[in-house]
Amino acid sequence: MNTKLTPHQKSRLLPLEAQLQDHVKRGESKGAIEVATQIQILFTNDRSHYRLLRAKVWCFEAAVDANDITYAEAGLTGIRAKAPRSSRIHLEASTLLAVCFLRRKKIPEAKAIIRDAVGSLKNITSTAKRQQFQKRLIERVEQECILSEFIGSGDELDEETVQTKAIELVKTPEDQLFEFLGRTLPPAGLSRLADVRNYSILQLPEPDRKALPPAREAEKPSELGKKAFAIVGRIAWKALCKPDTRIYKLWSQKLPEVYEKSYFAAAIIAALKEWQIGASLFASGIVALAMKHSARDFCEWTKPKGLMIDRKDLE
Repeated sequence: MNTKLTPHQKSRLLPLEAQLQDHVKRGESKGAIEVATQIQILFTNDRSHYRLLRAKVWCFEAAVDANDITYAEAGLTGIRAKAPRSSRIHLEASTLLAVCFLRRKKIPEAKAIIRDAVGSLKNITSTAKRQQFQKRLIERVEQECILSEFIGSGDELDEETVQTKAIELVKTPEDQLFEFLGRTLPPAGLSRLADVRNYSILQLPEPDRKALPPAREAEKPSELGKKAFAIVGRIAWKALCKPDTRIYKLWSQKLPEVYEKSYFAAAIIAALKEWQIGASLFASGIVALAMKHSARDFCEWTKPKGLMIDRKDLE
């Protein structure tokens, strides 16, 4: 990859990259696209520069989180064509493209990309960083298998029904609440999860397989509930955690009004409808978890964790 930057590119790129990552962290896909466009202008004569391709992957990750799958799929396909197959950028784009295929229920295509991505993990020479990325890859693939079967399924969400059930569930201990969530998942999602999970893990070298939780643990209802909450929690975060909204202000001050009325249920239902998700019991569980926690704790907990990992970050 070409890495040389002109003085003008250097002076403009760092602040633009910081802005881009900020938009991605806040789930602002439109802002991410605008900044990525500004970065692209800096590379008019080199559309394959790794800093441009990396910025585009950030941008398309934001599009995936906004469920703008057509846009993300086209862009990620283009990045895979330009980035060297041995590069981290190609690996990240491949993983996100697999997510796009899962969302669109294009399972054979998703499996082919997962095979490619897992095969490319060996290019991460650091054992710690390789296992860090593969953990995120497997977790995200598992979560997306569940989400893909939620989308377009279920029934019409009723605010009063969701709120009433949530109030009942608030009294449930958290571990039991996750078990409840796991038992509400669509059977098709569980079959898809087992199929794709087994397929993904079988591609890993034996030492790396041992670093992942065993299947018997991963398939417990409580663990399935946590996986489902992790992905649907990203949707809840956008619905509940914008500081300038009325619900967040009431919630952060722990005012009784936010718990007594159907603020949580209305916000979660509106968000799930945008994703064509009609899972009433699961929605009630999400509302109950929100009501059990402070605004600060819940929003920190559900804040989307990007698939891409900063080169300096090691969990």
